[in-house]
Amino acid sequence: MGLFLREKREAVGLSQRALGQLFEPPVTTQFISNIERGVTPLPHVHIPTLVRALRLQEAELIMVLEREYAAKISNRVGRPDLASTVPGLPGFRIADEDRAYFQALYDSYRVSDPKTREAFQSVCDTLLRTPKPHLK
Repeated sequence: MGLFLREKREAVGLSQRALGQLFEPPVTTQFISNIERGVTPLPHVHIPTLVRALRLQEAELIMVLEREYAAKISNRVGRPDLASTVPGLPGFRIADEDRAYFQALYDSYRVSDPKTREAFQSVCDTLLRTPKPHLK
């Protein structure tokens, strides 16, 4: 996601600072940098601004987000070698270092619009139907 956004930002000739100023309220250069480096998940409220600023189709950005979430979830969730389980979900395991990521993902999902929730649910359904070699 981050590399995709950086390439699109550079293609339209925007600096991180200039892009940050287009948000309402404006966001910092550090925030844009964190998103581009994958440190901070993209909050759903920023999707419309990015679509306009980077001259993207919303569906294109959503598709990139879905691919990223699918990859992260399929490689970082449910592995039997992970020690900690999620309270209330026996057998659902995540690495301690991924807790903040999944909390941010859940928080974004919880406040998202119905279309975004439906897209996210579709990704989750696909992941649940796809066999994982590390879960056999």
